[in-house]
Amino acid sequence: MFLPSRHQVLACSSLVVSLFTLSACMNPGQPPAPPLPSLAKPAPFTAVDTGLATKLNDADLTHIALANLAKTHAARNDIALLSTTIVKDLTDNHDKLTALATTGTVTLAAKPSAQSQKVIDQMQRLHGAAFDRAYARYLASSTKTTSTVIDADSATSTNADLVKLATDLKTKLLGYAAQVK
Repeated sequence: MFLPSRHQVLACSSLVVSLFTLSACMNPGQPPAPPLPSLAKPAPFTAVDTGLATKLNDADLTHIALANLAKTHAARNDIALLSTTIVKDLTDNHDKLTALATTGTVTLAAKPSAQSQKVIDQMQRLHGAAFDRAYARYLASSTKTTSTVIDADSATSTNADLVKLATDLKTKLLGYAAQVK
């Protein structure tokens, strides 16, 4: 076993201290941070983006209102249970859409369109099996209509986040319609 002599230990320790001292002198401090780039404002929505956002908003609000009705008006348990999922999913989707529209300088309606409100009012008067049939029919037809609109407007939209929201809504509606058949 090799043990270093006292002289070797002292020589090495003074050498190590010298190196640490020199390394501290060589790097007197951190260089200043580069200036931050200016925050770019998001581009405002184009006419196509605004139209798509408005249509998505109306679809979200209408389906949320109808799903809330389904909780109490449906005779089928699967529709009543699915309605809770629809409300949660589409409320989350609507919140994202509202935030995106705000950054795109668009104000969305707080209520469904007059045409959609008419459907909601008609469905409100139905209960049981009649509600189930009308709800399944409306969900199937609105899903087809909404899918067509989303496909057409997404192809010309310039906002990738809006297109993703639209595609997510289309996927969700197709899934709901398949479950309610």
